[in-house]
Amino acid sequence: MMRSLTITELEEASGIPRSTIYYYVREGLLPTAQKAAASRAVYSDQHLGLLADISRLKDEGLPLRAVKERLASKVAAARALDVDLVAEQNEQTRQAILAAAARLFVRKGYKRTRVTDIIDEVGITAPVFYGHFRSKQDLFVEAFGLFVSWMRGFLESGLRDEPDPAARDLARVHGYLGVQTLSPDMMSLVRSEALHEDDALRRVVERSYKDMTQDTLDDLSTLRRESGTSLPASDELMAYGLLGGVENIVMRASWDDRYSRGDVLWTTLSIFLAVQALYSGRVDLETEFVRYADMVARLAATPPPVPPDAVS
Repeated sequence: MMRSLTITELEEASGIPRSTIYYYVREGLLPTAQKAAASRAVYSDQHLGLLADISRLKDEGLPLRAVKERLASKVAAARALDVDLVAEQNEQTRQAILAAAARLFVRKGYKRTRVTDIIDEVGITAPVFYGHFRSKQDLFVEAFGLFVSWMRGFLESGLRDEPDPAARDLARVHGYLGVQTLSPDMMSLVRSEALHEDDALRRVVERSYKDMTQDTLDDLSTLRRESGTSLPASDELMAYGLLGGVENIVMRASWDDRYSRGDVLWTTLSIFLAVQALYSGRVDLETEFVRYADMVARLAATPPPVPPDAVS
């Protein structure tokens, strides 16, 4: 993706004052900038490259007329390039807000992070911030997704050569504990947004959870394929169930000092090893599944019960 630059950024990157840049544009040595607003224009990496070419040719002793002739084809190509620099700059700003917010939410927590902290960190104005995100809550949901992708990339890069699925799962749980330690309110807030009436926010949460469960899902699918098991459970739902187990175990452990980090790891490992044994065929529950088949079919076809007191 081509980088978009403000005139200030172009000045700093090129070392050429804006008055000279404007002069080069008027003289046809640079393509005109794209207008983002009445008082704001957007430049690109091509402007930066052309400025470097102009400086180099001038240092070689060429007059500006000769420089213009030498660079005419490059300038024409830059003018013909169909890139929406304004849209790209907006996306760069959006990503900068997300990255700053993700770091601040992790470092300070959701409640202690103010919108003004994020605005100051990115170096933007409040109108620019609210042009991208309606609220701190909306931003939090998307920033969480970015943090998950950071964590997943960090963890999985170190697990490429680990052949043991249970060891990989332990490392992922350990990473989850890192998220919980840095920002205890992060997961609970995101889970609450999974039930949000706003479809866009719910889709963001869905993508984050898909990212968190994808590697476990891949491991389960591999176990199923290698063992040839006819296990009736869904691999995707099993992966979400394992994550849900971790979330609830960690929640209980956070209430007091009764359980250590080792207790959490041993418990989650036990659950994963049980699932792995089931998938690999080392534990055969086919007879049990047959025994409960009618009950599962009956319950699946019946609406879940609601206590009378809840609707009276």
